[in-house]
Amino acid sequence: MSSKKEFADLVDFFNRWPDERNKAEQIREIAGLSKEQRDILGAMIFIIDRVGPDDLAP
Repeated sequence: MSSKKEFADLVDFFNRWPDERNKAEQIREIAGLSKEQRDILGAMIFIIDRVGPDDLAP
């Protein structure tokens, strides 16, 4: 589940989000996580899914 490299910046993260989202969903399903931890990851995914190119414009 490791990323190919560190993120250069927010735009790089945004561009790679479709693949990183799958990794976040996999982490969310780890059996040892508490409900609170799963809920936090779910909320983070929900929020990041709503970021678009207009949000990244200078």
